[in-house]
Amino acid sequence: MLNNFSNQNNQIQNKTNNSQNQANPAKTTEVGANLGQTIKKRRNELNMTQKDLADKLHISFQAVSKWENNESIPDSLTLKHIAEVLQTSSDNLLNGNKINLQENINLEKELSKISWGNLYGIVTKDIRGDVGSIYGDIRADIYGNVKGKIVGSVNNIYGNVEGNILGVVNGNISGYVGGKLLGLVKGRVEKGVRGKVLGTIIGNGIGIKKDKKTNHKTALN
Repeated sequence: MLNNFSNQNNQIQNKTNNSQNQANPAKTTEVGANLGQTIKKRRNELNMTQKDLADKLHISFQAVSKWENNESIPDSLTLKHIAEVLQTSSDNLLNGNKINLQENINLEKELSKISWGNLYGIVTKDIRGDVGSIYGDIRADIYGNVKGKIVGSVNNIYGNVEGNILGVVNGNISGYVGGKLLGLVKGRVEKGVRGKVLGTIIGNGIGIKKDKKTNHKTALN
């Protein structure tokens, strides 16, 4: 069983690396390095640690470290929140380093073409692309949609969750939750929950309203 989990982790890493190579690796390195340096510089100017920034964004400090060390790139929505916390604008973060926002968006689309099945066991590598259901402990971010449900745990999801959440999301969901939220989301659900919310959203729950008749929370239109 452990060998199966290890193989899945290795497959994710290999497939992600191949996707990054196909999506212009030189541009990925340049964009990530410039943006990472800007985030780090501005964070230091505000006397903030990586943990301070991570706490304000409701993410792990490891995610901040990945940005600053050119290991991953925040999506456009997360970049907006980073700019707010760092008391600047997304344009300043991008234009200050001659980075084109459209290039970043195009890169995200290229990296999201991969599609995965269900995830089991422990995964420690970021996953770029859509996945099925999550049954394991995903100690990394998903840059894509979760087509099924979440029974296990995951860090940030830069996309939608189309099924129910029965497990734990340790960070933010940049899209919507199509099913019921019965578990725990420690960060934000940017585009709301379309089903019933019987669990907990620790973040500000953008896009959530409470129905006075049913006492359920649903997404704002």
